Amino acid sequence: MKMKKLLPIAAMVLLASLAAAQSLEFGIWAGGPAFSIGPTVNLEVPLEAWTFDAWLRAYLPNTDEISFGLGARRSFEAGPAGRGELGLKGFIGMDAHYWVEGYGSLVLGKTAFDLKVGNTYNRTPSHFWPLQGETLGTYGRLDAKYRINRQLTLQGYVYLREGGGQAEASLAWREGAQTYTLGAGGVDRASNAYAVLGYRTPYERAVVAAELRLGYVNELRLEYADKLYKAHLLLAYPARAQVGATWNNWALDAEVDGAGYEFYLRYTMPLEGL
Repeated sequence: MKMKKLLPIAAMVLLASLAAAQSLEFGIWAGGPAFSIGPTVNLEVPLEAWTFDAWLRAYLPNTDEISFGLGARRSFEAGPAGRGELGLKGFIGMDAHYWVEGYGSLVLGKTAFDLKVGNTYNRTPSHFWPLQGETLGTYGRLDAKYRINRQLTLQGYVYLREGGGQAEASLAWREGAQTYTLGAGGVDRASNAYAVLGYRTPYERAVVAAELRLGYVNELRLEYADKLYKAHLLLAYPARAQVGATWNNWALDAEVDGAGYEFYLRYTMPLEGL
Protein backbone atom coordinates (compact mmCIF):
# COMPACT_ATOMS: atom_id res chain seq x y z
CA MET A 1 0.00 0.00 0.00
CA LYS A 2 1.27 3.47 -0.89
CA MET A 3 0.41 4.79 2.55
CA LYS A 4 2.67 2.22 4.22
CA LYS A 5 5.59 3.38 2.08
CA LEU A 6 5.15 6.90 3.50
CA LEU A 7 5.71 5.78 7.10
CA PRO A 8 9.51 5.31 6.86
CA ILE A 9 9.75 8.74 5.17
CA ALA A 10 7.76 10.35 7.99
CA ALA A 11 9.97 8.67 10.59
CA MET A 12 13.12 9.94 8.85
CA VAL A 13 11.74 13.49 8.81
CA LEU A 14 11.07 13.29 12.55
CA LEU A 15 14.56 12.03 13.32
CA ALA A 16 16.28 14.57 11.09
CA SER A 17 14.39 17.40 12.80
CA LEU A 18 15.42 16.51 16.35
CA ALA A 19 18.67 18.48 16.12
CA ALA A 20 16.81 21.77 15.63
CA ALA A 21 13.71 20.94 17.68
CA GLN A 22 12.44 23.17 20.46
CA SER A 23 10.22 20.59 22.18
CA LEU A 24 9.14 16.98 21.94
CA GLU A 25 5.72 15.93 23.21
CA PHE A 26 4.70 12.39 24.15
CA GLY A 27 1.09 11.50 24.79
CA ILE A 28 -1.60 8.87 25.13
CA TRP A 29 -4.90 9.33 23.31
CA ALA A 30 -8.00 7.21 23.77
CA GLY A 31 -11.53 7.54 22.48
CA GLY A 32 -14.50 6.05 20.78
CA PRO A 33 -17.69 4.71 21.53
CA ALA A 34 -15.57 1.53 21.44
CA PHE A 35 -12.10 1.28 22.98
CA SER A 36 -9.29 2.80 20.91
CA ILE A 37 -5.94 3.81 22.39
CA GLY A 38 -2.55 4.76 21.07
CA PRO A 39 0.65 6.74 21.71
CA THR A 40 1.19 10.19 20.18
CA VAL A 41 4.32 12.20 19.39
CA ASN A 42 4.55 15.89 18.50
CA LEU A 43 7.82 17.53 17.44
CA GLU A 44 8.09 21.34 17.26
CA VAL A 45 10.90 22.93 15.23
CA PRO A 46 11.33 26.75 15.10
CA LEU A 47 13.18 28.33 12.19
CA GLU A 48 13.40 32.14 12.38
CA ALA A 49 9.81 33.44 11.93
CA TRP A 50 8.52 29.95 11.06
CA THR A 51 7.56 27.07 13.34
CA PHE A 52 7.13 23.54 11.97
CA ASP A 53 5.30 20.67 13.65
CA ALA A 54 5.25 16.94 12.98
CA TRP A 55 2.71 14.58 14.57
CA LEU A 56 2.42 10.83 14.78
CA ARG A 57 -0.34 8.70 16.34
CA ALA A 58 -0.68 4.93 16.40
CA TYR A 59 -3.53 2.70 17.50
CA LEU A 60 -2.70 -0.42 19.48
CA PRO A 61 -2.69 -3.22 18.58
CA ASN A 62 -4.00 -2.33 15.08
CA THR A 63 -1.13 -0.36 13.49
CA ASP A 64 -3.04 -0.11 10.20
CA GLU A 65 -4.86 2.89 11.70
CA ILE A 66 -1.68 4.90 12.26
CA SER A 67 -1.88 8.56 11.18
CA PHE A 68 0.69 11.32 10.80
CA GLY A 69 0.66 14.99 9.92
CA LEU A 70 2.62 18.16 9.36
CA GLY A 71 2.05 21.79 10.23
CA ALA A 72 3.70 25.13 9.57
CA ARG A 73 2.99 28.59 10.95
CA ARG A 74 4.61 32.00 10.57
CA SER A 75 4.41 35.08 12.75
CA PHE A 76 4.57 38.57 11.25
CA GLU A 77 4.38 42.24 12.13
CA ALA A 78 1.53 44.42 10.84
CA GLY A 79 2.67 47.99 11.34
CA PRO A 80 3.69 49.64 14.61
CA ALA A 81 0.64 48.38 16.52
CA GLY A 82 -0.08 45.09 14.77
CA ARG A 83 1.05 41.49 14.77
CA GLY A 84 -0.30 38.21 13.50
CA GLU A 85 0.24 34.60 12.55
CA LEU A 86 -0.65 32.41 9.56
CA GLY A 87 -0.57 28.62 9.54
CA LEU A 88 -1.57 25.41 7.82
CA LYS A 89 -1.78 21.92 9.33
CA GLY A 90 -3.23 18.61 8.38
CA PHE A 91 -2.89 14.87 8.60
CA ILE A 92 -3.58 11.71 6.68
CA GLY A 93 -4.37 8.26 8.04
CA MET A 94 -3.92 4.69 6.96
CA ASP A 95 -7.68 4.03 7.22
CA ALA A 96 -8.61 6.48 4.43
CA HIS A 97 -9.21 9.66 6.42
CA TYR A 98 -7.68 13.11 6.32
CA TRP A 99 -8.05 16.57 7.80
CA VAL A 100 -6.60 19.92 6.75
CA GLU A 101 -6.99 23.38 8.31
CA GLY A 102 -5.71 26.84 7.48
CA TYR A 103 -5.76 29.42 10.24
CA GLY A 104 -4.66 32.95 11.02
CA SER A 105 -4.75 35.59 13.73
CA LEU A 106 -4.33 39.35 13.54
CA VAL A 107 -4.12 42.06 16.20
CA LEU A 108 -4.43 45.67 15.06
CA GLY A 109 -4.46 48.10 17.94
CA LYS A 110 -7.71 47.51 19.86
CA THR A 111 -9.04 44.91 17.41
CA ALA A 112 -8.22 41.18 17.24
CA PHE A 113 -9.32 38.52 14.74
CA ASP A 114 -8.93 34.73 14.61
CA LEU A 115 -9.94 32.74 11.53
CA LYS A 116 -9.81 29.03 10.73
CA VAL A 117 -11.14 27.13 7.73
CA GLY A 118 -10.84 23.39 7.24
CA ASN A 119 -12.22 20.10 6.01
CA THR A 120 -12.45 16.69 7.70
CA TYR A 121 -13.13 13.46 5.81
CA ASN A 122 -14.15 10.07 7.20
CA ARG A 123 -12.95 10.58 10.77
CA THR A 124 -14.70 10.87 14.11
CA PRO A 125 -14.45 14.52 15.24
CA SER A 126 -12.09 15.36 18.12
CA HIS A 127 -11.85 18.32 20.48
CA PHE A 128 -8.33 17.63 21.74
CA TRP A 129 -6.14 15.76 19.28
CA PRO A 130 -4.55 18.64 17.32
CA LEU A 131 -4.73 16.88 13.97
CA GLN A 132 -8.42 16.11 13.86
CA GLY A 133 -11.20 18.56 13.11
CA GLU A 134 -14.07 19.18 15.53
CA THR A 135 -16.67 18.46 12.84
CA LEU A 136 -17.03 16.41 9.67
CA GLY A 137 -17.03 18.12 6.29
CA THR A 138 -16.10 21.73 5.54
CA TYR A 139 -16.22 24.35 8.29
CA GLY A 140 -15.08 27.87 9.12
CA ARG A 141 -14.96 30.04 12.21
CA LEU A 142 -14.23 33.74 12.71
CA ASP A 143 -13.65 35.20 16.20
CA ALA A 144 -13.40 38.95 16.74
CA LYS A 145 -12.74 41.18 19.72
CA TYR A 146 -12.76 44.98 19.99
CA ARG A 147 -11.58 46.82 23.12
CA ILE A 148 -13.71 49.96 23.28
CA ASN A 149 -11.81 51.33 26.28
CA ARG A 150 -10.21 50.02 29.46
CA GLN A 151 -13.59 49.02 30.88
CA LEU A 152 -15.53 47.76 27.83
CA THR A 153 -14.78 44.98 25.32
CA LEU A 154 -17.06 43.77 22.53
CA GLN A 155 -16.51 40.19 21.38
CA GLY A 156 -18.15 37.49 19.30
CA TYR A 157 -17.80 34.73 16.73
CA VAL A 158 -19.47 33.15 13.70
CA TYR A 159 -19.10 29.41 13.09
CA LEU A 160 -20.31 27.76 9.87
CA ARG A 161 -20.33 24.04 9.10
CA GLU A 162 -22.10 21.71 6.71
CA GLY A 163 -25.76 21.68 7.70
CA GLY A 164 -25.75 24.62 10.11
CA GLY A 165 -23.84 27.13 12.14
CA GLN A 166 -23.64 29.21 15.31
CA ALA A 167 -23.12 32.89 16.14
CA GLU A 168 -22.55 34.68 19.42
CA ALA A 169 -21.90 38.25 20.59
CA SER A 170 -21.26 39.64 24.08
CA LEU A 171 -20.11 42.71 25.94
CA ALA A 172 -17.58 42.47 28.80
CA TRP A 173 -17.11 45.29 31.26
CA ARG A 174 -14.75 45.76 34.17
CA GLU A 175 -15.61 47.12 37.60
CA GLY A 176 -12.46 47.27 39.68
CA ALA A 177 -10.79 43.85 39.53
CA GLN A 178 -13.96 42.04 38.42
CA THR A 179 -15.11 41.47 34.84
CA TYR A 180 -18.74 40.80 33.87
CA THR A 181 -20.05 39.47 30.55
CA LEU A 182 -23.53 39.66 29.02
CA GLY A 183 -24.48 38.44 25.56
CA ALA A 184 -26.60 36.24 23.32
CA GLY A 185 -26.18 33.62 20.62
CA GLY A 186 -28.05 31.39 18.24
CA VAL A 187 -27.66 27.98 16.58
CA ASP A 188 -28.72 27.39 12.95
CA ARG A 189 -31.55 29.97 13.11
CA ALA A 190 -32.64 32.92 15.23
CA SER A 191 -35.31 30.95 17.11
CA ASN A 192 -32.61 28.69 18.60
CA ALA A 193 -31.32 31.46 20.87
CA TYR A 194 -29.50 31.42 24.18
CA ALA A 195 -28.15 33.92 26.72
CA VAL A 196 -24.53 34.31 27.85
CA LEU A 197 -23.50 35.37 31.37
CA GLY A 198 -19.92 35.56 32.61
CA TYR A 199 -17.89 36.57 35.67
CA ARG A 200 -14.12 36.73 36.27
CA THR A 201 -12.27 37.79 39.43
CA PRO A 202 -8.89 37.45 41.16
CA TYR A 203 -8.75 34.91 43.97
CA GLU A 204 -5.68 35.11 46.19
CA ARG A 205 -2.85 34.63 43.65
CA ALA A 206 -5.07 33.11 40.98
CA VAL A 207 -7.89 34.06 38.61
CA VAL A 208 -11.24 32.25 38.62
CA ALA A 209 -14.01 32.58 36.05
CA ALA A 210 -17.49 31.24 35.36
CA GLU A 211 -19.48 31.36 32.12
CA LEU A 212 -23.11 30.27 31.78
CA ARG A 213 -25.20 29.72 28.64
CA LEU A 214 -28.93 29.21 28.98
CA GLY A 215 -31.58 28.55 26.33
CA TYR A 216 -31.05 26.46 23.23
CA VAL A 217 -27.51 25.89 24.52
CA ASN A 218 -27.19 25.00 28.20
CA GLU A 219 -23.71 24.78 29.66
CA LEU A 220 -21.60 25.95 32.58
CA ARG A 221 -17.86 26.49 32.25
CA LEU A 222 -15.56 27.06 35.26
CA GLU A 223 -11.90 28.11 35.00
CA TYR A 224 -8.98 28.44 37.40
CA ALA A 225 -5.49 29.74 36.60
CA ASP A 226 -2.38 30.66 38.58
CA LYS A 227 1.35 30.70 37.78
CA LEU A 228 1.69 26.91 37.96
CA TYR A 229 -1.73 25.43 37.21
CA LYS A 230 -4.64 25.93 34.83
CA ALA A 231 -7.87 23.96 34.93
CA HIS A 232 -11.37 24.09 33.47
CA LEU A 233 -14.61 22.15 33.85
CA LEU A 234 -17.52 22.17 31.40
CA LEU A 235 -20.96 20.72 32.21
CA ALA A 236 -23.64 20.79 29.51
CA TYR A 237 -27.14 19.53 28.74
CA PRO A 238 -27.85 17.29 26.84
CA ALA A 239 -25.41 15.28 28.94
CA ARG A 240 -21.82 16.24 28.22
CA ALA A 241 -18.87 16.83 30.55
CA GLN A 242 -15.38 18.06 29.78
CA VAL A 243 -12.38 18.64 32.02
CA GLY A 244 -8.86 19.88 31.34
CA ALA A 245 -5.73 20.80 33.28
CA THR A 246 -2.12 21.86 32.67
CA TRP A 247 0.71 21.80 35.20
CA ASN A 248 4.48 22.00 34.76
CA ASN A 249 5.04 20.28 31.37
CA TRP A 250 1.94 18.08 31.63
CA ALA A 251 -1.53 18.51 30.13
CA LEU A 252 -4.71 16.45 30.40
CA ASP A 253 -8.08 16.70 28.62
CA ALA A 254 -11.07 14.40 28.84
CA GLU A 255 -14.66 14.45 27.62
CA VAL A 256 -17.69 12.18 27.76
CA ASP A 257 -21.08 12.57 26.05
CA GLY A 258 -23.82 10.48 24.50
CA ALA A 259 -21.64 9.56 21.50
CA GLY A 260 -18.65 8.27 23.47
CA TYR A 261 -15.57 9.53 25.23
CA GLU A 262 -12.13 11.04 24.60
CA PHE A 263 -8.98 11.19 26.73
CA TYR A 264 -5.67 12.88 25.93
CA LEU A 265 -2.69 12.96 28.32
CA ARG A 266 0.67 14.40 27.19
CA TYR A 267 4.05 15.53 28.43
CA THR A 268 6.19 18.16 26.68
CA MET A 269 9.95 17.80 26.99
CA PRO A 270 11.92 20.99 26.23
CA LEU A 271 14.88 20.32 23.94
CA GLU A 272 16.50 23.76 23.84
CA GLY A 273 19.87 23.72 25.53
CA LEU A 274 20.24 19.93 25.48
